[in-house]
Amino acid sequence: MAGHTSHELLCTPISEAEAAVQNTALDRVLEHLMPAGVNAQLIKRRADACKIALYESDETLQHPPKPIIHANAGWEIATASIGRLSGSYVVVLANVGDETEPLTDRMEMVPESDPSRVAQLVNRRANAGASA
Repeated sequence: MAGHTSHELLCTPISEAEAAVQNTALDRVLEHLMPAGVNAQLIKRRADACKIALYESDETLQHPPKPIIHANAGWEIATASIGRLSGSYVVVLANVGDETEPLTDRMEMVPESDPSRVAQLVNRRANAGASA
């Protein structure tokens, strides 16, 4: 188990076809983030670490793609994913307080038809981090 995080071992793998659909939806978000100068990368990985076998099938599984968005200082400030049931964007935004104040992340659901709204939420969080 060395080298694997608990997230990798407890992942919910998806098919390559489903991953392609999610990649397309998340690429639409990145199209809105890049011109604004937000540092984001879309993580795409096969689900080899999940150790889940599909019987009677050679289907390749993948981890769901997820953009990870960083502030200029390198701090992770947001992630986005696609809800398994709703198909909506699930945006998790880091809440930042002073160094002694623990804060929970904020989660927003955004309709799949509005990738620009995801970018607006992330841009607002990125700009708040830049001014802090």
